[in-house]
Amino acid sequence: MKSLSLKAPAKINFYLNILGKRKDNYHEIESIVQSIGVYDILYFEKIKRGISVVCSNFHLPGEKDNLVYKAAELFFDFTGLPPGIKITLQKKIPMGAGLGGGSTDAATTLLALNMLFDAKIPLPTLVNLSSQLGTDVPFCLIRGTALLRGKGEKVYSLPSIKEGWLVLVYPNIHVSTSWAYSQVRDRLTERKLNNKLSLKDLIKRIKSKQIQGVKELLYNKLEEVVIEKFPLIGEIKKEFKKRGIADVLMSGSGSTVFAVVESEKDAKRLASSMQEKGKVYLTQPTEEKVFQGGSG
Repeated sequence: MKSLSLKAPAKINFYLNILGKRKDNYHEIESIVQSIGVYDILYFEKIKRGISVVCSNFHLPGEKDNLVYKAAELFFDFTGLPPGIKITLQKKIPMGAGLGGGSTDAATTLLALNMLFDAKIPLPTLVNLSSQLGTDVPFCLIRGTALLRGKGEKVYSLPSIKEGWLVLVYPNIHVSTSWAYSQVRDRLTERKLNNKLSLKDLIKRIKSKQIQGVKELLYNKLEEVVIEKFPLIGEIKKEFKKRGIADVLMSGSGSTVFAVVESEKDAKRLASSMQEKGKVYLTQPTEEKVFQGGSG
């Protein structure tokens, strides 16, 4: 293979709790995360030497500061292979939106290079490697529906959610993840730390209730502090609720707000009614496993 193209799916957080500050300065989290049908597209082409990253979105960090570049660099350093790749990134996932755009691009780069250069790196090794790039990257390698623990690097796959619709509104606000987490540190006592989710219960809940099962758990510890600084996010939540939609949440550190809707007809009607509030996405949960590597 000389070239390859892959889709990099965005994610949303159905649940995000922050359990405390760790000694390594990361936060201990617990989160239910879901891949969704909103994608960046990455094109990979072998070249004679070097790493080149081209992007249609000039607002991205400079080439060597971009997570895609860092992922490629990490791959070649780990394998010892001589660098020789051109990566063209077509951005569709907004940045600073709580949808994991940078993380999924980095994860997809690792997946693609593993396939393109026939490196046969086993998935567990690739997951461990990816944690050097960011806390969301391990999940973005595995994809689907998962419970995250630790700083996000502990990924426990859950049964696939194959029903329901999601209406997302991105209000064109860029929220810094590090800022959001720094603001929540003084509020960590507001929620009991021993109320950890049961993996066994989650598996049973999703198998029997599908998206209805996670709707009952919607929660985001970061939501309050982010809405205080960016009231428009709270206004979008209120707009959803005015339209009779109770199951609404900010994803990750924001700024995207999503609503969970059971029927396609209702989801389309809702998406149409929210067009003036920001960039609207009508989508569904997805699980697109693309891993090709060694065993072990």
